[in-house]
Amino acid sequence: MERVSPAVVGTMLTGLVLIVGMGVGMKFADDQAAEIASSGPPVARINWPTAVSSGRAINWPPVQTQRDLLDDAYAIVREHPGPFSSRTLESLGIWLKQTGWVSSVTSIQRLEEGVIEIKAVWRTPAAVVRDGAHDYLIATDGRRLRMSWRADLSPFPTIRGAFDANALAAVPGEVWPSPSVQAGLELLNLMQERLPGNLGADQVRGIEVSSFDRYKRLVLLTDQGNRIIWGRMPSDPVPDAVSTEAKLNQLRYLRQHPDFGRRIDAGRELIDISSGPVLVEDRRQGSQDSRR
Repeated sequence: MERVSPAVVGTMLTGLVLIVGMGVGMKFADDQAAEIASSGPPVARINWPTAVSSGRAINWPPVQTQRDLLDDAYAIVREHPGPFSSRTLESLGIWLKQTGWVSSVTSIQRLEEGVIEIKAVWRTPAAVVRDGAHDYLIATDGRRLRMSWRADLSPFPTIRGAFDANALAAVPGEVWPSPSVQAGLELLNLMQERLPGNLGADQVRGIEVSSFDRYKRLVLLTDQGNRIIWGRMPSDPVPDAVSTEAKLNQLRYLRQHPDFGRRIDAGRELIDISSGPVLVEDRRQGSQDSRR
């Protein structure tokens, strides 16, 4: 077995001392830099989105939810102290996705003066789903959001009569597993997209889906408590029946026509646009008028 000479041993020990010394020195330098860079506790800043309900801008998420999310963000920051900790940013990203409020995290970065800025793509609120005495929030992409109200206290349209709603089975952040809920949501999304604001969606307060399982029928509910029979969901029309475009045109016409009070329900308790031209009463003439 070959022996290592004292000179080689000395060289190795010298190198080891230098490496250890450099490591200690670098750690000391990092600690000093961290102390200099951090003039105070980190500040978490979340770029909140804007949301519109019934044509009005609202705080989104609601103020209390914003506070809760910020509290959670600060708790994560405290778990990984130090302005240069990469684990802080990673943990914030994982946490925010798991809340269900966002579909993706755009960026999480450190700015000057200890600010941690969080940007994400937030899910858009669309409606609430009635289950018992409570209404549970659902986003436009069909995923449940972690928020609920007592019945009729939310600012969003309501999907009613979903016998398969079962809010306990709907995990926040995941698609609500109810065909009738998803059908009602599809119609609400269509109204917001094709008849936004005062073109018609402003008078919609919900969708009745109690006949969906058996008859595939959806009913629009208006802000005056009236009902408009729409029929099948837009993505599943009956061949050779009234098209989605024709139904939208009828609602657009009624909303803009003064003879019908500029109402998508024509001021009637019930109208049917599912199978042909809607029959509405012209109250000024005392006759019926067929409009396509």
